[in-house]
Amino acid sequence: MNRLLDTPAAALDAYRAAGGYRALDELRAGSRTPAGVLTDVASAGLRGRGGAWFPVARKWEAALANPGPRVVVANGAEDEPGSLKDRHLMARCPHLVLDGALLSAVALAADTVRLYVNEHAPAAQEAMQNALDECIAAGLTHGLDVALVRAPATYVAGEDSAATEFLQSGTAQPRTKPPYPAAAGLDGRPTVVSNVETLAHLALIGRDGPALYRSFGTESCTGTMLLTLPEECVAPGVYEVVLGSYLDEAIAKLGKGFVDGPARGVQVGGPASGWLTDLHVALDPESVAAAGSTLGCGAVRVLAKGHCAVDAVVSTSEFFSREQCGKCPPCRMATQFLHRASLAVLDNKGQVAQLDTAPTLIDQIRPATACSLPTFPLAPLTTARAVFADDFATHLSGGECALIHRRRSLRIEGT
Repeated sequence: MNRLLDTPAAALDAYRAAGGYRALDELRAGSRTPAGVLTDVASAGLRGRGGAWFPVARKWEAALANPGPRVVVANGAEDEPGSLKDRHLMARCPHLVLDGALLSAVALAADTVRLYVNEHAPAAQEAMQNALDECIAAGLTHGLDVALVRAPATYVAGEDSAATEFLQSGTAQPRTKPPYPAAAGLDGRPTVVSNVETLAHLALIGRDGPALYRSFGTESCTGTMLLTLPEECVAPGVYEVVLGSYLDEAIAKLGKGFVDGPARGVQVGGPASGWLTDLHVALDPESVAAAGSTLGCGAVRVLAKGHCAVDAVVSTSEFFSREQCGKCPPCRMATQFLHRASLAVLDNKGQVAQLDTAPTLIDQIRPATACSLPTFPLAPLTTARAVFADDFATHLSGGECALIHRRRSLRIEGT
């Protein structure tokens, strides 16, 4: 089985000895064609690992439908609270990420590659820069303008159009879409923005072929994924799991269970995902969606035993209210409203009518915003109200909640 974290982590020579950059060499030598690489990506069923799980082949086709030269962005901004997977991958396997980025660039007839790495991830920056220096010295970047750029540690900086805007203007704000970056991104050129884990998977497909890649995972979602287990687990950290594995089994086997015993619930895809109380759910986008949540980037968040769900919702609403970029006034209005409404509940001053208004408000303002951020506080709120109804009832009645209230702000790692 080909796995990301089994890849040689050290120097270029070790990586090449294990088959690294072989597909890139073959593509440049003419024994492999760009069309063949695209066919392999489609056959493998590769889907993006940034959180949306969009088919990579479709994004490539959109870029190829527009005249080049094109741009490839390796997105390592990793701005989701609780997510450590991209930093861990870049620090441990930088050549695997760079292999996928260079292979993408040559297959897409790009002339520019940007390694977009969170400014507060020094180990990832150092590893990626060292790997890039080795590739430049070995001639592997021939014909390509490749550079590492430090991404600002703000939530929206990882959104694909915000990344291209930052690379162009220095301001990390989403662009109005369409056009999408694959059609018109950096300097108006077709720009394929791919999460660094996605590119690492692409390198494995290039090395080992699509058949082996499809031999694990599910029919609709192939391969493995990186899962970040939080401090509420006995053994927190970043783990690689086969797609379709069960969440509860991953937590028990890899995370060694929860520190405080069985959790009240979890969010699988970070703070913007819905709460789940039944943890026996398969880790693939369709199964998690059917259970009422989203897989996202696999940053597990835990509501520990004895902790209040209203308090957890407030930490989420506070984060998104703080991290909205200010470009779209409707987004600012909606995120601040949701935070005030949630905070009022926590302070025993809330109103059911305000909470009930939230879905309609978001539906009304979303067409007037450049990105989806205003929708992100909604799923945590609505699912928490459904599955932790007693917590909300206590606070809405003005009663004394005996559960633990941390009142902790969520943060992007390193900020």
